[in-house]
Amino acid sequence: MRDSHLTHWMRQSVFLGCCFSLAVISVGEAAEPKITSPLKAKPVQVKIQVQNGQVVVPLISKQATPKKAESVKVPEGTHKQIAVIEVGSKLNPGMRINTFCMDKAGNLLAACGSGPGEIRVFNPDGQLLETWNVPISPEAINVDQDGTVYVAGSGKLLKLDSKGKVLMTKDAPHAKAVKEGNAKLRDQVVQQMKTRSTSVVSMIPRLEKMIQQVKGKNKTLTELDKKRILSYERILEQYKKMELTAKKSKQPTEQQIDDQVAAMSKRKLRVSSLSANEKEIFIACSAIQGYGYEVWRTDKNFDNPSVIVKGLRGCCGQMDVQCNNDGIFVAENSRHRVNHYDRDGKLIKHWGNRDRKGVEGFGSCCNPMNVAVGRAGEVYTAESNLGYIKRYSADGKYLDFVGKVKLVPGCKNVSIMVSPDGDRVYMMDLTRNHIIVMARKPTATVSTGK
Repeated sequence: MRDSHLTHWMRQSVFLGCCFSLAVISVGEAAEPKITSPLKAKPVQVKIQVQNGQVVVPLISKQATPKKAESVKVPEGTHKQIAVIEVGSKLNPGMRINTFCMDKAGNLLAACGSGPGEIRVFNPDGQLLETWNVPISPEAINVDQDGTVYVAGSGKLLKLDSKGKVLMTKDAPHAKAVKEGNAKLRDQVVQQMKTRSTSVVSMIPRLEKMIQQVKGKNKTLTELDKKRILSYERILEQYKKMELTAKKSKQPTEQQIDDQVAAMSKRKLRVSSLSANEKEIFIACSAIQGYGYEVWRTDKNFDNPSVIVKGLRGCCGQMDVQCNNDGIFVAENSRHRVNHYDRDGKLIKHWGNRDRKGVEGFGSCCNPMNVAVGRAGEVYTAESNLGYIKRYSADGKYLDFVGKVKLVPGCKNVSIMVSPDGDRVYMMDLTRNHIIVMARKPTATVSTGK
């Protein structure tokens, strides 16, 4: 795909908008709760948000009073980290892990590569047993009770036997809808281009006004003031460059629009996760129209597809769905909760809230990021950035703190799997390209919801 000047400008616009909405100007507190007691107050961050496609910047009227960082007491976990399983290949650095699952025997199946890809099979102790080649980029993977493996990626669904032989390949149910909706998708792209262009132009005088407000008249600048001015001036410079690019581009060409439609279609074709039970498969992916995520249900031959859940909110391209005989559990990370639905998509219960002072809720910007369902129906949650793993009853009662995993922080997929006996919990670290092994402590007891 050709990377035109307009495409580069739009990527810059999206990047700056995301930086604004997530917490901006370099002087703020980190989103992660502080584990240790604070030594001194941190400067207050200036938060800038995107509303209805427009960047909204609060004007600075006076020096804000710094708040003390909240400390979080992390409880003793039931499990401890004992090892890591290196998934990547030194011979092929591009073959990186995307996600993983567990079969009935407790072996781990790691989906790797950007297409064509591989499924690498490890035993519970991390020994590589087999490597299966697959003709797609494996974005999601799951195994049902009889050992059949289901893989999704590149707009396709694959069924494999327990030895990695491909038995069936079909288009993913949302792929047809994405292709049929390209006309509407094109209208959406054109509108986005117009909105971003207007937003870029309107931001320049706002940033200039903010700089002047910080400087003030007859005012002695503090170190915090100087840092703010420097940050604003750097962002202002980027917006002026984007404005210049927009003026040169004038109206986007048909080719530029086609490139953006193709890029958006590729994102919408991506499968975030899938899960299989005895009779059905559940697939989480981007909504066909607009933003957000949906869950599709098909039979074991990928037929009779239907959308059963709509309007899910997630970030970083991640929405995790896992099922058992009682329905499906979805980690709706942007709402800081777990949703429990029946097989038809009727909401049974949801639980969770944003919590930066404790561990029973979910901290950082978008969590829980992933879920897993234990043999007894209990739900395990994984939090990216923080590395927390926790266990809840099927009706949402907090049971215990499994542990804090040592991973590279970030808003990302942190797939988890639990051994049949619950003694081992596995969590993925995309950045380091490995799977972390947590084992139950000898003195740990198992809590129940009863």
